[in-house]
Amino acid sequence: MNKTPEAPKIEFPCESYVIKVVGDNHPELKPFVTDVLSQYDERVHIDCYKENPSKNGRFVSLTVRMRIEKLDDLRQLHEELKVSASVKMVL
Repeated sequence: MNKTPEAPKIEFPCESYVIKVVGDNHPELKPFVTDVLSQYDERVHIDCYKENPSKNGRFVSLTVRMRIEKLDDLRQLHEELKVSASVKMVL
């Protein structure tokens, strides 16, 4: 039997949800991501990300822990982030 493990269940509100946004490495990405995420958690600000540039510097991943109140908020912020052509992935 080859069973795929179930994804862990998230209990809401979640105080320390990890969001990772991968996008083009340009100056407008972080302010855009901050504008979206700060609507859901006012503690998110421009200096609270862990940044990891790609090997060639073309892309960057921005990782932040934030509070998520409910599943609908999580779905909505994913949709809002994906509006930007600079955002390549949201995890």
